[in-house]
Amino acid sequence: MFAQRLLNGIGVVLTLGCVATMVAGNTQLVGPFEHAPMPLSWLLGGAAMAAFLATELCDARISRPMEEEEAMQEFSSEWNTAELRG
Repeated sequence: MFAQRLLNGIGVVLTLGCVATMVAGNTQLVGPFEHAPMPLSWLLGGAAMAAFLATELCDARISRPMEEEEAMQEFSSEWNTAELRG
């Protein structure tokens, strides 16, 4: 759960950095990095997408065991009902 929040926070910070870099693209401070073959805003945006994707993968990994347990409980209750009837 901590990893999810950390990765989500990193994604938010990188997204804000991407937007700030695009807005400040014509300044002397950021201009050289923004007008390079691979603009800094693109790098920050790609890293933000990777962080959000990692958050989703962590979420899928955490929620999967709970779903499997629920499915097994439903199956076992159906099996017990079938045994009682049979």
